[in-house]
Amino acid sequence: MSWMYTPYAGILWATAFLSAFVAWLISRRPKTEGSLPLELLLAAMSLWALTSGFSAASVGVGQKLFWAKIGSIGGVSTPTLFLIFALNYSLQRRWLDWRSGFSLSFFPALFLLAAWTNEHHGWIWASFTYSPTEPNAIIFGYGAVYFIFLAYGYILTLIGLMLLVRIWLKAASPYRQQTGFLLAGAMPPVITGILYPLHWTPFPGLNGIPVSFLVTGLILLTGILNHQLFDPMPIASDELIDNMHDGVMVLDAWDRIARINPFAEKLLDIAAQGSIGLPAAAVLTFWNNLQQRFVDHKETVTEVQLTADPPRTLEVHASPLADRRNQFAGRLLIFRDITERMAARDKLARNVEELKVVNHISLIVSSGLDVEGILKALYEQCSQVASVDVFYVAMTEPDSPLVNIPIYYEEGHFLAGASRDIQDNPGLIGSVIDTRETLYLRDNDKQVTHPVMKPNMVPRRPSRSYVGIPLIARNQVIGVMSVQNRRPGAYTEDQVHLLERIAMQAAIAIENARLYAKEQRLAIIDELTGIYNYRGLIELGNREIERIRRFNHPLSVLFFDIDGFRNLNNTYSHTAGNLVLRAVVDRCSSILRSVDIFVRFGGDEFVILLPETEVKNAEVVAKRLVEVVSASDIPTPYGNLRVGISVGVSCLTDANMDLISLIDRANQAEHFSKKSPQIKVNTAPLV
Repeated sequence: MSWMYTPYAGILWATAFLSAFVAWLISRRPKTEGSLPLELLLAAMSLWALTSGFSAASVGVGQKLFWAKIGSIGGVSTPTLFLIFALNYSLQRRWLDWRSGFSLSFFPALFLLAAWTNEHHGWIWASFTYSPTEPNAIIFGYGAVYFIFLAYGYILTLIGLMLLVRIWLKAASPYRQQTGFLLAGAMPPVITGILYPLHWTPFPGLNGIPVSFLVTGLILLTGILNHQLFDPMPIASDELIDNMHDGVMVLDAWDRIARINPFAEKLLDIAAQGSIGLPAAAVLTFWNNLQQRFVDHKETVTEVQLTADPPRTLEVHASPLADRRNQFAGRLLIFRDITERMAARDKLARNVEELKVVNHISLIVSSGLDVEGILKALYEQCSQVASVDVFYVAMTEPDSPLVNIPIYYEEGHFLAGASRDIQDNPGLIGSVIDTRETLYLRDNDKQVTHPVMKPNMVPRRPSRSYVGIPLIARNQVIGVMSVQNRRPGAYTEDQVHLLERIAMQAAIAIENARLYAKEQRLAIIDELTGIYNYRGLIELGNREIERIRRFNHPLSVLFFDIDGFRNLNNTYSHTAGNLVLRAVVDRCSSILRSVDIFVRFGGDEFVILLPETEVKNAEVVAKRLVEVVSASDIPTPYGNLRVGISVGVSCLTDANMDLISLIDRANQAEHFSKKSPQIKVNTAPLV
């Protein structure tokens, strides 16, 4: 081979060395997006410049054509590798699959095949003419295939440039500056690549494209050494922001929207295309409220409500942005949908509130054994949970269709509840008892359960919202708790749920109180006769004495025993005596009022307290008792027996104001009646 060194060849070899050196520098740095394709691109440029230098120094067309064929490997690879680099750098790797790989390699392979077989067709290099001005330079005339591939290469290069320009427009400093170096380095080959085929060069026959790689290498070298080009950096920030599952919005110093990611568009229901550059106040309905919480450009975390359907709650993290001079340049807003978290927090708060209410009811269960007190406490708890216009508790009786309403509240007053036979008139109470489930009527048109109406009472407006909850204890419905309101739809599902929990605990409290009351009653009831015993006399009698003193009402006491009862027991046995005792109690009870307190004082001695009864009326009652007891025989296993009683009467006076002394005076009067068999009733003298 013949050689002739020229300055042009030296420049090309320097370009090849510089391109290889820059590729080596990039390979020594940590791998970043696009660094490997760029290394291959610089290697292809180095090969192209190196072979172009050999071609420039060669003498003769054949030798120059040989080096041109070898250099075509770098020439056909350059646009393809540039596009691959741009796709990687811009994080568009999804386009790099086997289909695109086949397409990108198909046309370069055809061009190489045409170049290496050019002698047979001249599709690449059609003519060779020595340059009239440059020594040892040949002006190549190009064929049709060369221009086809040139167009193809420029299409790839244009796509790559568009990707880089897009990154440059969207990136923030310093990443925009680094992308700018890449664009600047790409422009010299692009410009000279346009001028050379058109022969618009000052040096005919000299290909300026490989020479332009020298400028490209110097630009990239400057960027690497002085501007951290291809240092590890979040070049993926755009895609990272776009793929975040939090809304991201960037505002400038004047609170205009500069950037918004797709998730924020969806979350805030706005379109980025129409909102970029607009004031945040014109796009965000909650901006004025949000802006008031920003203080002195400090980092702020707050919450805002979106008036959506259903409503949503957003957590907003606002961070100030600063420029190189550390001056305020805008804000970074990160929106996170915390609706579910807030719902969970509210649910937890409701659960805590429920636990407080349930705990309060539990305290009643453990400490409160008075049914009336429990029912009033139950009303107080329900009124704290929901608005109550009407409240009542209907209690059932075992093996009975009757329901009793011991408490009925309406518009600030506790009224007397009316009992009802739910077999004949079940109403809402009967429905709740029958289904054993909560009944919530959001708009009830009539009120079927009323208090006992007094003559001066005016019927009130019916409740519209009705909640009836069964009170279940030991798997039995013991009653129904009802909460009502005049407004329709007054209660939420959460309120009804909490009322159910209250009712669950209240049922236990009520049942315990009823059992306790039953035990207490049994403790003051005489087992043989079924009337009160001495303990019941003391408990109920003292209570009655206090009431009489408070209201200054009359009270009389009867004391009687059965004549000859000891002889009856000795003669006929205690069995006969017990039958006589029961018969006497039954006959006396038949003429007594429900308010009268009938007590077995001991043995065959009995005491009767007659509230609201003057002494004269008490004497009438005593004589009636004597008549009823002796009116007929009492059947026993030993035959029919007839007995009589002797009665002493006393009444409450200012000098005789305690229960024991009152009973003692009646007992003394009864002793006097014993001494006169014809006088069965004797009244103690007034003192």
